[in-house]
Amino acid sequence: MNPFRGILMIVAAGFAFWRGWQIHHGHYAWMAYGLGVLALGLAVWHFVQISRNTPV
Repeated sequence: MNPFRGILMIVAAGFAFWRGWQIHHGHYAWMAYGLGVLALGLAVWHFVQISRNTPV
């Protein structure tokens, strides 16, 4: 796995949380927060896969 993908997902999560905070309420705010959580989960998954594939 490329570590750039994990960093990119952290940036995407930050942007999604920022947009959700700007909207504050409503359906689109919850969607932005949900996408932020999903992006954070994918970032963690990318970093865990990198550590599993790295020989010790």
